[in-house]
Amino acid sequence: MTEKAYNPSICESCGEQFGCGANLDGCWCNDIKLADNAAKTLKEKFDTCLCPKCLENYTALPSMKITYPDGSVEILVDAVRVDSQNYHEGMYDFYDKDGNLLKQISMHRDVHWEAANEIG
Repeated sequence: MTEKAYNPSICESCGEQFGCGANLDGCWCNDIKLADNAAKTLKEKFDTCLCPKCLENYTALPSMKITYPDGSVEILVDAVRVDSQNYHEGMYDFYDKDGNLLKQISMHRDVHWEAANEIG
């Protein structure tokens, strides 16, 4: 019986070599918990696997935890700032560190938000 091994891979994010176990049962990456929107961001940004260090960085991204009136919760990955003074549009604006608008939520909804570094 031949034992499967990690495939040598290059991390698309940092360029470092690492062992990819996507073809193995129980790969190290299965132990890393990402929020759905963090996983979506990774799929949109990268075509191949990331090394353990870079993948772990996505679990520590700054984020905002948004709680809606019905009790549902959304984690807005990479959000670092909320503008609650956007009265002319009647929206709360959530921005990333570069000032890009990530999301708008109507001020008429009873939403609450807080900084949340834990994703997952």
